[in-house]
Amino acid sequence: MKKALLVVLFLPFTLLFLLGNLTVLAWSRTWQPIAAPLSASPISDTNFQLTASAGTAQVLGAKVIPGDARGLLLHSFLERHDSPMAPYAEYLVQQADEYAIDFRLVVAIAMCESNLGKRMPTRDSYNAWGIAVYTGKQTGATFDNWEEAINWVSRYIKQKYYDRGIIDLRDIGAIWAPPSVEKGYSWTNCVESFRGTIL
Repeated sequence: MKKALLVVLFLPFTLLFLLGNLTVLAWSRTWQPIAAPLSASPISDTNFQLTASAGTAQVLGAKVIPGDARGLLLHSFLERHDSPMAPYAEYLVQQADEYAIDFRLVVAIAMCESNLGKRMPTRDSYNAWGIAVYTGKQTGATFDNWEEAINWVSRYIKQKYYDRGIIDLRDIGAIWAPPSVEKGYSWTNCVESFRGTIL
């Protein structure tokens, strides 16, 4: 008796279920979204782009084009420390690329030598790296602007160190700040520490 009742009830429930699905399907084909299709132009100075197309699926697709975030990393670091060099973050990266040096090195040295340009021998020297201050006097090399200083220091690191195969910070520190060697490589430790925070 139970089997007969199941067979008799199966047919009406199946028909009701099928009719309900067909109704939902027909309604979804006639339904159109009210909102306009989404689209976004690439954001300036980045390579990030979002696109979306209208259609039955209304799927938002994202296309991420890899970009160079080094300038943003430097800018963030420099700005966080209120450095007057913050507007030159992209230029620092360009010079590092031109001279094939670590893009973080010039900034890390400036942090250890002058607190990123905030404590220089003279305010208008643009000498954030202690260039030629080793004479014991509180003066050193002067530059006309940040671009000239960054270019000079980047080229100097390339020619005096990298071109001679001196790329280890301990070796660079022994030449850049010889007294620091006797103090347990304090210059090297400082530069290495700040270079490691620019990630």
